[in-house]
Amino acid sequence: MKADATTRRTRLPAFAAIVSGGILAACNTTTGNLGLEAPAVPTIAAPAITVNVAELPGNWGLASYHQDKDRSRTEAEARSACSNPYKVAQGPNGGVMMHLPDQTTPTEVFIKQTPDGRSFIGPRGAPGMAQDRVVTVYENGMLITVWLDKSARDRYGTMVFVRCA
Repeated sequence: MKADATTRRTRLPAFAAIVSGGILAACNTTTGNLGLEAPAVPTIAAPAITVNVAELPGNWGLASYHQDKDRSRTEAEARSACSNPYKVAQGPNGGVMMHLPDQTTPTEVFIKQTPDGRSFIGPRGAPGMAQDRVVTVYENGMLITVWLDKSARDRYGTMVFVRCA
């Protein structure tokens, strides 16, 4: 029994040193970011659009589609959804309160714009984060957005918001 305990005591530090060395080797400290790189932002075609955050609070009809051929039908569904509107409230820090994927409570999100004029709606941070939506249409009381995160985009589709009267 004593031999086993002694063997374990000598092997444990050696094992810990090997594991620690492997972890440290995985870090790339020469780049200053410990080997972490920002994920590539998926390219979703979006025109230059200016979204005025002050115009977003209010009631919106909401519907979504997965295939472009369903867009006009979905716009009509969004209009009829005004009987049970999606409410966008003013946020406490200058943004608006909207839901992020798979969240049951709204989060404050902000309008973020890229140098080429594309607009994103998402949490604080650089435009094009995984939790952002890219704005593809914002005109005549209609807001159409697409989630950047592929999993959210696959589940929720293209989101169509229509301003309720």
